[in-house]
Amino acid sequence: MKKTFIGFLLALFGICVIFAITAARRVPTIRPNVSVAGVEVGGLTLEDASRKLRTWWEGEKLKTFKLHSDALRGDLPELRPSEMGVGLDDEASVAKLPRLDAVADIKAVVTQEAFPQLKFEPIFKLNGTEPVALEALVKKFSPAPHPAKVLFEKGAVLCSKEVTPQLLDKIKLVECVALALKSDLPVELPIIVEPRKIPDEKFAAIKGVVSSFTTHFPKRQINRNSNIKLASSKLNGIILMPGDKLSFNNTVGKRTIQQGFKLAGVYKNGRHDTGIGGGICQVSTTLYNASLFGNLKIVRRSNHSLPVAYVPLGRDATVDFGNLDLVVENNYPTPIAISSEFQNGSLTFRVLGTPVPGETVKIVQEGGKSWDRSVKVTHDPKLKPGSTVVVDKGSKGHSIRTFRLVYKDGVLVKKQSLGLSYYGGGDKIIAVGPTPLGVPTVPTVPVIQGTKASTPLPRSGSGG
Repeated sequence: MKKTFIGFLLALFGICVIFAITAARRVPTIRPNVSVAGVEVGGLTLEDASRKLRTWWEGEKLKTFKLHSDALRGDLPELRPSEMGVGLDDEASVAKLPRLDAVADIKAVVTQEAFPQLKFEPIFKLNGTEPVALEALVKKFSPAPHPAKVLFEKGAVLCSKEVTPQLLDKIKLVECVALALKSDLPVELPIIVEPRKIPDEKFAAIKGVVSSFTTHFPKRQINRNSNIKLASSKLNGIILMPGDKLSFNNTVGKRTIQQGFKLAGVYKNGRHDTGIGGGICQVSTTLYNASLFGNLKIVRRSNHSLPVAYVPLGRDATVDFGNLDLVVENNYPTPIAISSEFQNGSLTFRVLGTPVPGETVKIVQEGGKSWDRSVKVTHDPKLKPGSTVVVDKGSKGHSIRTFRLVYKDGVLVKKQSLGLSYYGGGDKIIAVGPTPLGVPTVPTVPVIQGTKASTPLPRSGSGG
C-alpha cells in the first residue's frame, strides 16, 4: 500500500514536471472571441494577430477622408491617412489584449467556460514621416498672419487686431484620424493658434492723439519723395507695449534698390551728395519730433553733419543703416502706436495712446554757436588760365543744446537735456586754372582759416 502511494506521488510529480515544461514552451495566445476593429484575433499569437491587423490596414489606409476645421477657410481636399502622416501601430494594438496560457486553457476545458465577445479599437501613431502635405494645407487655408496695427484715418483711431500663425497639432492629429476611421466622419483637424503678442483688451488704451509733428518738402523731388513715402509706410501702425523700443533701422530695413528705395540727395561727410534712400532722414526726423512732443524716451539719436531745412537746429535725427540709428522707447504704463501720414509735400507722425490730462511739452534751444570754415583751393588744369570756379560753396559750423520742457497744468515739472548737436559744416572749395604766362605762380586766392570750436565734437552723421 505504501509502495503504491509513493508510486502515485512520483507519477503525479512527473506529470507536473512535464506539464510545467510544456507550459513554459507554449506560446501564449489571445483569448477567444477577441476582435480589433472588427478583425477576429482570438486564439492567435501576438505575432499572428499583428500580421492579420497589418493585412487589414493595407486596405483601410487607401480610404480618403474629408478634412474640416472652423479655423481654416475654403474647401479642403480629401486625404489618405498616410498623407496625413498617420499609420497603424499593430504591435501596440495587440500588446494589451487578454491572453491565455496553458493553465487557462486547461481551466477552460475543465470548466467549460464560455468567453464573451470583447471588441477593441486599433492604436495609431505618426508613421515616421512628417505630415508635410497636411501642414502645407493648413498654411494655405489659414488667414494670412499679420501684426496688430493701429492707424489714424479721417480723424479716428482704427485698430486692426493681430492674426497669429496657425499650426497643426501633430500629436493630437493621431487621435482625430483614429476617430474618423472609427466613425467615417471627416477628420477634425487640430489647429494650434499661436498666442497674440498684444491681447485684444490692451487696444482700449490707444484711444487718442498724444502728440503729432509735420514736416514739409518740395513736391517736385520725385525720387526723394518716393523714399519718404516708402520708409514712413513701414512705420505706420506699429504698436509699442510698455518698455518696448522702436529701432528705425530695424523697422525700415536696409535701404536698397531691391527694397524699393531710389537714388536721391543725401548729406555725406559735410557735403551734398546722392545715395540710395536719400530723404529718409526727414522721416526719422519727423518721427523724432513727434516722439519728443509725445514725451517718449529717446534711447538713441544723432544729428546731421549739416543743418537741415525742415526743422530747427538741434531737432533733426539722422540715420545710416548699420551705423546711426534712431531708437525711441514707450515709457508709458499703457500701449502706444506710431501713425504716419504721407501727403504730396508733407509728412506727419502721430503718437497714439492715452493722452495725459493737463500735460504739455515744449522744445527749446540754448547756447547756439556758429563759425566759418576754411576755403580750400584746388588746381584744375582743364580750366582756362587764370580762371576760378566754386566747386562747393561750403557751409558754416554750428552747435546748440536742446532741452525738453514738460508742463503739468501750466507748471514746469521737468527740464530734460537732449544733448549737444554739433554740425561740423563743410569747407568752401575753389578750383583755379593754370597760371597765365608771365604771371607769378603764387596763388592769388586767399586761404581763410576757420574758427575752431572749443567744445568736444559729438558724433554726427550723414543722411537725406
